[in-house]
Amino acid sequence: MSDDRALSQQQWLLARIAHRYYVANQTQDEIGREFGFSRPKVQRLLDRARQSGIVDIRIALPAGLNLVLEDELRSTFRLLDAVVAPSHDDPDEQREAVVRAAADYLELRLPPDAVVAVGMGRNTGGIARFYRPTRRLDRTFVSAMGGSPAVAAPTNPNEICRALAESSGGRAESLYAPAYVENPVIRDHLLREATVAHSLQIAADADVALVGIGGTDDACTMVRSGCCPLEEMARLRAQGAVGDILGNCFDIEGRMISSDFSDRLIGLTFADLRRIDTVIGIVSESDKTANILGALRTGVLDVLIVDEKNGTEVLRLGGARARSRQTPSGEEGRSDSEDPTN
Repeated sequence: MSDDRALSQQQWLLARIAHRYYVANQTQDEIGREFGFSRPKVQRLLDRARQSGIVDIRIALPAGLNLVLEDELRSTFRLLDAVVAPSHDDPDEQREAVVRAAADYLELRLPPDAVVAVGMGRNTGGIARFYRPTRRLDRTFVSAMGGSPAVAAPTNPNEICRALAESSGGRAESLYAPAYVENPVIRDHLLREATVAHSLQIAADADVALVGIGGTDDACTMVRSGCCPLEEMARLRAQGAVGDILGNCFDIEGRMISSDFSDRLIGLTFADLRRIDTVIGIVSESDKTANILGALRTGVLDVLIVDEKNGTEVLRLGGARARSRQTPSGEEGRSDSEDPTN
């Protein structure tokens, strides 16, 4: 049999099987019975039809979606999911794009009865503006850390929880404690208080945690809230701190920074977060590449919601190194035989 004739027969077969599946909507089992093939064999033939160009699948993406970047973030940093929002020059527009994406994710991807632990910050606080489920959801929103009277109400965890619960018909569980106290003795005393211990236990047992990725500059949330004096923040930076999650500081390699500051925290720790099934990190501010990379390397985050520019930059800064650590050695892809029916 000539090569041209063999190729023609292969294309004949692949085209017909592909038409049955993609146009006639037959199942792989039905196609297998018609042609005398097993279901795995039909699957291999459909794969070959796509690889050879006989099947050309096109997806008309809505404006603003970057699914390729989402896939790269997911695979590079071993995330359960990544959501990338469009970047904007105006910081308010950029934050709005990211928190809209986070609101959609909360509505569409979480169980209707999920318990969600919520952190402090402008990004988590902005979600409630756009979180408007079309049906009642029996979700519980609980503060993952204490608050601060020095920041606006939409930034404090208790107020964020109340706003999210009101938007969906759920309930809010408040944590009546400051985010930070003067010394570890006071913290230990507060942690033994029944109401504080009860709220923190609900947060620690949550199905989902929604947290911001904070910075360590002099204008960061921890400084603006009055939780961390400038001098103490400078000491944390000197120790290598590039960011924080719920006040737990980390360096660019994802290592936690131990300090007197962390010993005064009223909230969930990294150990608590690692026991929660899904931890969602949200960030919209520009020039947060190092903060995001360090947060991803902690191993705490399962989902990242970010703008396109930050997502691209974090891949550029840390992606190649992460991929080199995660690619198995000595593995080769299996090639199919030349006969498409094999």
